[in-house]
Amino acid sequence: MLLFGHPYVPSQPFYHIDSIEALRHTPANSVVTLYFTAENLDIIEHLRQNNIRFALHVETAVDAVIGENLGADYLIVLPKYGSEIQKVAEHYLFDAKVLGYIDTTKNLNDLIEMCIDGAIFSDAIIKINS
Repeated sequence: MLLFGHPYVPSQPFYHIDSIEALRHTPANSVVTLYFTAENLDIIEHLRQNNIRFALHVETAVDAVIGENLGADYLIVLPKYGSEIQKVAEHYLFDAKVLGYIDTTKNLNDLIEMCIDGAIFSDAIIKINS
């Protein structure tokens, strides 16, 4: 299981963006995150064309399948959607890793029981404003 933002495990931060302009404020070789929405398709295409690693926040299995096909490295899910999306990811052999979004280590056991690929703690995501 991958851990991002756990207090005992060093990991790279993720940078949440809401525009292409916000990319200028992220470190080189960082992983950026954004919500999977139709409004963000231009940003996703920019990330793909420039080989920038990215994570998409998804809520449904359909969004996860589309996110995988768009080249997301990670799919960030709320635990309530985790089991369903993880099953789809395993069935279709996604390259993207499914990360359960949690606030505290108390919630980590839930993700372990669901066999989610990893956990991303809220502290691991830095909001970048454009």
